[in-house]
Amino acid sequence: MKILLVEDDKATVEAIRLSVEIYLPKSEVVSVDQGRPAIEELKTGGFDVLVIDLGLPDMDGLDVLDEIRWFSKVPTIIISARNNIEAMIRAKDMGVAYYITKPFDYHLLIRRIEEIAGHAMT
Repeated sequence: MKILLVEDDKATVEAIRLSVEIYLPKSEVVSVDQGRPAIEELKTGGFDVLVIDLGLPDMDGLDVLDEIRWFSKVPTIIISARNNIEAMIRAKDMGVAYYITKPFDYHLLIRRIEEIAGHAMT
């Protein structure tokens, strides 16, 4: 499984990468820390899952996802400190499978990745 992780916090990136290595050892994590590179990666990468933060330095994560939805329906998980209903509703309207608020349990994230990747591959 190939996962695109869009997150600008290095500690969070490393924690997710380590969790994936331990619990999903046959998976690959590609990480970028801004929205524009994420869009370009998805155009060329063949990813099974997108995990994206909303608070990115170059653009809002929901705007990134809005652009991605023009060319990809990649299964998506949002991880964000933004805990407001408007963002959650907009994300759901864009087809986001799960919206996980920070701080979060990495076991939960791994379980959600497994769930949507399983649906994506069937």
